[in-house]
Amino acid sequence: MPERYALVLEKSGGLWGSFLKDYLSDTPAVVSVTHEPAQASSLFDKFLPSVLFAEPVFLSKAFLQKIKVRKSTDPAFRFCLLGVAPVANKEVLFDCVFPAAPSQIDLNKCFVEMLPRPELVRLLVVDDEEEIGTMVRDYFDGRKNPAFLVTCAANGKEALERISRERPDVILLDIKMPVMDGREFYAKLRAMAPEIPVIVFFDSISGEELSEMRRFGSPVVIEKGYKGSSLSAMMLLVRKLVYFRA
Repeated sequence: MPERYALVLEKSGGLWGSFLKDYLSDTPAVVSVTHEPAQASSLFDKFLPSVLFAEPVFLSKAFLQKIKVRKSTDPAFRFCLLGVAPVANKEVLFDCVFPAAPSQIDLNKCFVEMLPRPELVRLLVVDDEEEIGTMVRDYFDGRKNPAFLVTCAANGKEALERISRERPDVILLDIKMPVMDGREFYAKLRAMAPEIPVIVFFDSISGEELSEMRRFGSPVVIEKGYKGSSLSAMMLLVRKLVYFRA
């Protein structure tokens, strides 16, 4: 699967680089940061980033032209301004503007909303608790732009059979299940379809169980009932994962 890059251009001492690395750590995105305006153009050409975050000082006329060409040739490319544009007519290139210091709430809302939206996102819930699948389906069903198709599997074996017929865009995975638990399923999935993002959604998990899963990949890990486990937060995460795996 080809990597998606996020390129961050900010002055030395800025906070955005580390903040964005943390914010995008739950995606497959590779985040590159530079503080040198002279390197901006060459890094842009090298990485062809999916998302560009840049302070105005980096936006020379030549570099803005590169951005303009990229936007015309790649509809999925997004450009976020970090700070206030010195020239008003430059703003036509921006998909989003963050004039202030990093804020998790503001970034999450604006960033995900600006991402291109597929017509349909297929979400597979793998959990032996039927009420979890029902809860997720009730929340996601009926939504538009994008629409969500939620299917459920009661264990890893059933999930693998479903995936062999139709691959989901994102998987929501429990760990403790009969027949085939989440750890065994995840290991088999990574051999079968390593490109599918996985959100481990659990009641409790040991460090040993998590370490075992991380031998095969880097799933997003969310504990039920804690920060980030709300269905609204889950929907934003799903959309972010779909964008960076495309």
